[in-house]
Amino acid sequence: MPIRTFVQFEKGSAIFYGGEEIRGQFVMTTSDTLSVNSIYILLEGEANVMPYENASSPMQYGTQCYLSERMDYSNAIELSPGTYNYAFNFTLPLTCPSSCESPCGRIFYHVALIIDRFWHSDHIYKEAIRVIQPNNLNLLEEAKIPIESEHIKSLCCWPFSSGPANLTLTIPFGGYVPGQKISCTVCIDNQSVGNDLQNVQLCLKQIMSFGSTRSIAKPREREKTLASCVLTESVKRLSKRLIRATLVVPPVPPTSIDAIGRIIKVRYAIGISMQYGFCLNWNIDTPIIIGTEPLIQSIQNPTESCTATAPIAETD
Repeated sequence: MPIRTFVQFEKGSAIFYGGEEIRGQFVMTTSDTLSVNSIYILLEGEANVMPYENASSPMQYGTQCYLSERMDYSNAIELSPGTYNYAFNFTLPLTCPSSCESPCGRIFYHVALIIDRFWHSDHIYKEAIRVIQPNNLNLLEEAKIPIESEHIKSLCCWPFSSGPANLTLTIPFGGYVPGQKISCTVCIDNQSVGNDLQNVQLCLKQIMSFGSTRSIAKPREREKTLASCVLTESVKRLSKRLIRATLVVPPVPPTSIDAIGRIIKVRYAIGISMQYGFCLNWNIDTPIIIGTEPLIQSIQNPTESCTATAPIAETD
C-alpha cells in the first residue's frame, strides 16, 4: 500500500474533557513519491440527526457543527518515500457537548490528516475521539438536594369507587456520576379495594431527544434502560410496602448542560413501572442528573442526604 497512516495521542487515550488539550501526532509512511498541493490537520465535531418522517410530522433531520479547527503544514511540495510525523495541539472548548450515539443520531468528534495531492484523490485519515463535557455536581444546587417524589393514582373507573394508590420515591441526592450507587426507597400504599399492583420494577433510564434544524416539529425521543431490578412481584390491595433497592450508574455521557438550541440532548430519569387491573400500566419517571464530578457529600455519606427536600407531586 503506497500510504499508511496512524495516530498517537500524547496521553495514550482518545478520551478528552472539555477544556483539555488534545496533543499527538500523525505518523504517515509512503512507499511512493507524492506530489502534494497541501497538508493539514483538522479537529471537527458535529451532531447528526438521521432522517425521520411519519404521518403527523414533516421530515426531521439536521446537522449541527460544534467544532472546526485547522492546522496547516505545507503547500506545493514533493514527498520522497519515507516516514513523516505531523504533530498537532488543539484545545477543546468547554462548550462542546459530550459524544453520544443512537440509531436516531449521534454527536461525534475526530482528528484528521488530509494530504491534498495533485491529480490524485486526497489521502484522508480520520481518528475518532470521545469528548466529555465537564459537569461538576458540586456546582449544581439541584444535584445536592435529595429527591422525594410523590404520586397518587386512582385505580378504578367511573362509576365505581375505590381508594387510590400512593407511591413515594426517596433518593439521597439529585445527582450521581458513573460508578456510583443510587440508593432508592420506595413506599407504596395501595388503598384500592379491587386491584393488586403487579410486577413493580425500578430502572435507570437514558432519554435522548432528537430535534431538527429544518423543522419546528416536536423532537422525537428514544429511551434506553441502563439498569433495572424487580422491586416486588405484587402489592396486594389494602396493603402497604416499603422497599429499598440500589441501581449502579454505568459509564454514560453526562446530562446535557447549556443545551438550548441543540438538536441532540441527553437526560436521565429513575423509572418505576407496575401493572394493575386488566393489562393496565402505571409508569412514573423522576428526573435525575448524571455528572462527571461527584458530590462531596455523596462520597462521605453515600446513603445520607441534606436536610432539605424537593418534593415533586403528580396526581392523576
